[in-house]
Amino acid sequence: MKLILPPPGTLKPNNEHDPLPYYYRPLVGAVYRKRLQVGLDLLPKGGTSVLEVGVGSGILIPTLTARFPVYFGADLFLAEGLRELVAPGCHAEFIRADLLVEADLPEDRFDTVVCLSVLEHIADCDRAAAALARTLAKGGTLIAGYPMVNRLMTRVFDAIGFEDIEAHHVSAPRAIDEALHRVLRPVARKAIPPFAPVALALYQCASWSKD
Repeated sequence: MKLILPPPGTLKPNNEHDPLPYYYRPLVGAVYRKRLQVGLDLLPKGGTSVLEVGVGSGILIPTLTARFPVYFGADLFLAEGLRELVAPGCHAEFIRADLLVEADLPEDRFDTVVCLSVLEHIADCDRAAAALARTLAKGGTLIAGYPMVNRLMTRVFDAIGFEDIEAHHVSAPRAIDEALHRVLRPVARKAIPPFAPVALALYQCASWSKD
């Protein structure tokens, strides 16, 4: 499924750290958009309901609501105008929710859960992984994506003008992978650059199944 990028000026950031402007920059934007496409490429063919954890500015809403007839968007802070991004015919709900608070999200409900660029911000990987698994219906699929977290990536973010990224990225990919592996079954993985191992991927997405 191809990313449907809303026209410039359509979206509004949900907080001061929202990376929204980077998606529309000439060179950096290509990388930011590519990481979303990597996740979309792993979406399962079936299923009717999707939960997006970490809605942000809503950049994935047009794409996901065009694919799924039922969409549920969750974030700590909700940007303005999210409902205007929903594709016609999709039933959409939005909720302010904390992934680590069990009562905030439905259990055993969704065919697909999409969680891109969220888990690296959470120190308790095991608790976050368990929460994501809990929201999936049996046989459901999680699509999770996260960047490299080390000094090299800090320099990359400094170079594009995003300072103090180490204050936001607190969990490395290996720790996230291990936590997800404890509660879900790995299905497939894609990385930037392609085929890069966990330690060397600038960004990676993986699909996980709840058996």
